[in-house]
Amino acid sequence: MNDLPDCVFFNHSIHVANGVGCSTCHGELDRMPLTWRAHTLYMKWCLECHRAPQKFLRPSSEIYNLHWQPPPDQEAAGARLVRHYGIDTTGRLMDCSVCHR
Repeated sequence: MNDLPDCVFFNHSIHVANGVGCSTCHGELDRMPLTWRAHTLYMKWCLECHRAPQKFLRPSSEIYNLHWQPPPDQEAAGARLVRHYGIDTTGRLMDCSVCHR
């Protein structure tokens, strides 16, 4: 289980609706006899994605594919997905109030 500090607001649905797959944060859950943390979820890890979402996005048809692998042209494909999902890359994702309430 990921236990975030009370000051952190996290909404799964906005991430899933905008192309962030389950395994991006949780790992390959179907290969875990017991669920464990695949990533630290430290703020720097989250900011890496917020700074450059094109590196991590996938098509909506692949959101729940736990074994999805990014294509060789992920930067270009991700840039198209940023536009497709309407993700604001003007810096708003880096505003503290996006995650901290």
